[in-house]
Amino acid sequence: MARRGRPRSARAASAILVRVKLRLYPGEDDDLIAFFNEIARGNRAATVKGALRSGVSASASNPSSDDEDILASLASFVL
Repeated sequence: MARRGRPRSARAASAILVRVKLRLYPGEDDDLIAFFNEIARGNRAATVKGALRSGVSASASNPSSDDEDILASLASFVL
């Protein structure tokens, strides 16, 4: 039987799936909660990828960075 719908993308075969689950606590993570609430439906992956690229790119070139540098980079993507 023929497959219905849109043909599969050639890119899909080489995609790497990364799942992330966060617990955000009101009062402690209000900035992150606001960030995620402002993302339009269906646009979360693109928005998070852009935020990670802008905040983590500096520490990605330095593999010896400690946890504080990583946390600072992640915090900067929501500001």
